Amino acid sequence: MGIVAGLDSSPDFTRIVVCDSDTGAVLRQGYAPHPSQAPEGSGARPSDVDPQAWLLSLGEAAGGGLLEGVQAIGVSAQAGAVVPLDAQGATVRPAMTGGDKRAQVAAADLIDALGGREAWAQAVGCVPQAGQPVAKLRWLARTEPENAARTAVLLQAHDWLVWQLLGRPVRRTTDRGGASGTGYWSAATGGYRPDLVELALGHQAVLPEVIGPADAAGTTRRGC
Repeated sequence: MGIVAGLDSSPDFTRIVVCDSDTGAVLRQGYAPHPSQAPEGSGARPSDVDPQAWLLSLGEAAGGGLLEGVQAIGVSAQAGAVVPLDAQGATVRPAMTGGDKRAQVAAADLIDALGGREAWAQAVGCVPQAGQPVAKLRWLARTEPENAARTAVLLQAHDWLVWQLLGRPVRRTTDRGGASGTGYWSAATGGYRPDLVELALGHQAVLPEVIGPADAAGTTRRGC
């Protein structure tokens, strides 16, 4: 494979490590904090994040030609962060991140709506928790119905970053690890449960294609 990079967009910073895949040697590294998301007096919730902040941090971390010569890049990001997009691909509202306590009641509501914890365990192998996308979607539908109605596409943080790196193609992807934590994908069947998306959000939405561990999401304009 040659020169490869790993990119991690955590809640607070972006770190990029470039390695020689043949020897394992670390060739160079980049780091940048995420811009502040909740200026004093703004009223913004700390769990609401403008995804553009992730891109700004990524651009700073990758500055100075850090990714020059890189042939492949793997992307990871904070788990459970939901980026709701409209039909044109614009963000409907800031991304909902972390173990958002606002969604605790929504998670309990969803458990009851499907018939209890056992019903969820059989459906997708897990029971809704506040940090999972499915619970955040229920909160969105109950608290911000206009934003919920505008939501046409659902991505997680790493899905959105990959989509941006690839130039926002028609194809949107995720991985099995990311999909399994949504609360609306079954590892047993290897497929989504669109009915659970509708149960949470109030309507269907476009979901990213789940690709295998050896599959590429795409190729950047520079051939990475």
